[in-house]
Formats: sequence, C-alpha cells, structure tokens
Amino acid sequence: MSSITTETPKREAVPDAGAIPEVPPVEQSRDIFIDAPGTTLKDTWKNAGPGIAAAMTGIGASHIMHGPTAGAQFGYALLWIIPAAYLLKYCAFEFAHRYTMVKGESVMEAYGRVGNWPFWYLGFQSLANTFGIAGRALGCGAMLWAAFPFMPLEAWSMTALILSVAILWAGKYAALENAVKIAIIVFALSSFVAFALQAPPPGEYMSRLLPTLPPIGAMLIFGAMWGYFPTTVEVAPMQSNWAVEKKSGMVYVREMREKGYNVELHPDYMKNSMTLYRRDMNTSYIIAMLTGMVFLIVGAVVLKPLGLIPAKQEMGLTIARIYTDTFGAWIFPVIIAGGVAALFSTILTYFDGQARVFEECCVRLKTSWDDPRTRKLIHRGFQVLWIIGGAAIMFGMPRPILVVQIASVMALVFSPIIYWLTVKAITDGFQSPEEREHLPGRFLMSLAWVGIFGLGLISLYVLYMMFSM
Repeated sequence: MSSITTETPKREAVPDAGAIPEVPPVEQSRDIFIDAPGTTLKDTWKNAGPGIAAAMTGIGASHIMHGPTAGAQFGYALLWIIPAAYLLKYCAFEFAHRYTMVKGESVMEAYGRVGNWPFWYLGFQSLANTFGIAGRALGCGAMLWAAFPFMPLEAWSMTALILSVAILWAGKYAALENAVKIAIIVFALSSFVAFALQAPPPGEYMSRLLPTLPPIGAMLIFGAMWGYFPTTVEVAPMQSNWAVEKKSGMVYVREMREKGYNVELHPDYMKNSMTLYRRDMNTSYIIAMLTGMVFLIVGAVVLKPLGLIPAKQEMGLTIARIYTDTFGAWIFPVIIAGGVAALFSTILTYFDGQARVFEECCVRLKTSWDDPRTRKLIHRGFQVLWIIGGAAIMFGMPRPILVVQIASVMALVFSPIIYWLTVKAITDGFQSPEEREHLPGRFLMSLAWVGIFGLGLISLYVLYMMFSM
C-alpha cells in the first residue's frame, strides 16, 4: 500500500495507508497527501494478494484432480484446453480487479446498476456451488485418507469442512498462511521437477496445443476443465471483494474522502498502483497455467501407461504415484502435505469468498439487512448451510472426481453471464476522464467478448452432447 506524507503543518501524517486514522468531523477535515506506491520487487510482494488468492482457488481441484485425470484417461488430447481456458477467462478476472482499482468499490456495485436480477443469479450460483465445496472437501479428504486410512473418506472430508470454518471464524488463517504457502510451493516445485525428469520429447505434447474435438467418452472431463481452469468465473467478484478488503488503488482514497479528508494524490499514484496489480495478476496467472499443464503431462506420462485413473477414495494414492514412481517412497509425505495444503487453502478461500458474495447479494436485495450484525449472521449462516449441504453430497456420493466434474460443468454454465456483467461494469462504469484513461485497450476488449461468446458456445455444446448421448 502506498505511503501518506504531509506537506504543510495542517496536513495529517498517516504512516500506513492500510491503517485508517481516526477521522475528525467534516468541519475540521484536514488535507492529506498520498504518495505513489513503490514498484520494486519488495513492493510487489507486499502488495500482492487478490491475484494470488484467485490463483490459489485454481491450484486445487482443477490442477490436482482434473489435470492428472485428463492425462491418465486421454493422454495429451485435452492439453490444449488449459492454455485456451486461461486465455478466454483472463479478462473476467482482470476487469473485476481493474474496476475496483479505478472505481474504489466492489464490482458488485456495478452489477446492481443492471438491476436486482444479478444478485438473484449470483445467490443461486452460490447455493449451487455446494457441489463445488463438497468436491474440494472430498479431494482433500482423499489425500488425507491416503496418508491416514484409519478414518473413512467421508470423515476426513467433513473434518476439512468443519476445520476450515472454525479457522475462519476464529480469525486464525493468517497464522497458517505461511505454512500453507510453503507446502503449496514445495508441491508445485515437485511437480515441475517430476515433469523435468519424466518429460517426453516436446513434440509429443506441443502438437496437442491445437484445438481438437474431445475424444469419445471425454465430454464430462472436457466440460469440467473449461469450468475449473484457471478457476471458476465467480472468483472475479470474489477477487474484487478481496481488492476492496486490501484497500487497493482508489479504495483507500475513496474511503478517506467519504470520512471527510481532502485527499491529494501523487501524479504516479494510479500508474504505480496499476503496475502492481498487473504484476500480481499476471505472475500468478502464468505460474498457475504452467502448473496445470505440467500436472496433465505428468499424469499422461506416469499414470496412463499403468492404467491408473484417479477415482474414489484411492484418488490420493493414485496421484501420489506420479511422484513416488519418480522420486521414491520418501516423497510420499511431502506430496500428501502439499496436496492437502493446496486443496484445503482452496476450501478456505471459497468459504470466505463465496460467503462474501452471498452476503452482498442478500443485503442488496433487502437493504434493511445491511448492518454489521445481520451481515455477520448471513455470512456465517451461509457457511453453515454449505457444511450441511456439502455433508449430504459427500455421504451420498463419496466419489471426489465425479463430484468435482459435476461442479465444474455447473461452473462453466454459470460463467458467461458473470463474465458479461463484469465487462459491462467496465464499459458503463468508467465515465470520468480520469477513469476512462484506465479503460482496457482494444485487444483486451476484443478478447473479453471472445471469452463471453466462447464460453457460451462451449457450455451449449457440452450440455447438448451430454444430454443427447
């Protein structure tokens, strides 16, 4: 976050823009000057957050479950979907983050200007995503069962759900964050090393980056990969809400002005802030894309020749074979720890992010609920509802890969409308000359519309093929 300095005795010095000072009454308001944030590597790391959080929702079910499964079943035939999905969905996340940086508010404010129906739509999507949280919990439970089979899969999965909510309610996730990040980094590095040691000649898989129709029997995983790579599109408003929480860009400026301060910005404030957000977004995005491709390729190289396909509670053991066959049995606990960390962090992120979206939908549909006590009740009530609904799905269908694939296809079907709302937020919302300076260029706008129509056509194709067979 940028620093705030004083220029005259009348101006108040605020050492950290993230720490909001006590604001005097409007009639006694003081001028403050907000300096431009630095753009060094240290500043980039300090200001990173929403992009990494969005990436963490992807390096979970999509990478750990869809990647190896697609490789084990169909080799490299579906590899092209990963970079294509990242490309088509890029603007959904970039625009949501951009909107908050420039307007200083959540992109859901813009959704509300279209009418109330987006909040009904997102609220229903939040409830439907119970399948998603159940699938992620089953995946996490399968990894835990692989290491500790003294409890059944369903019990481990319920433990993951309940523990995640307990951590969020206690406000203790920050204490685990570094350990989780380290485990995920080790897991990702292990994947890249396994790829380096097992990688086939580039010609074998590079030729599969050209789009082709899915093989026979691949329609479910085909649709699932489009739904979950790089992550689900509903993460776009989540990412915007996280940017608000981090007080990125104009969020802090707007907040201070609303509290009675006369704020003056350094000429490079927005320029440097936008540079930091692009680094956060693009670095996380590229690393996540390469990691997803690596998971699929290594799954094709190691699992397909063995005839092993991740399924049921043995999913964790099957995926671990990718690494134990490469490095030896000693790496088993490292891989299990990394897999659990990746999936558990995804569960935590969704429990927080999706509950925020549902909460915002509710208070916008019924404005009398817009007070801290009711907001907290809605937020936590939704999380409890997810535990109950997730438990019903997990005990009724204890098949991690199948549940996640169903959830992924549902996410694909919901994605075009959310994408369109996000693009409309940018095109309609940037009105002042200062805001219009930050409109996306022609290439990004074209890519956004290609993404909307592309995901819409893919959704129709997948639904037609699945229900006509």
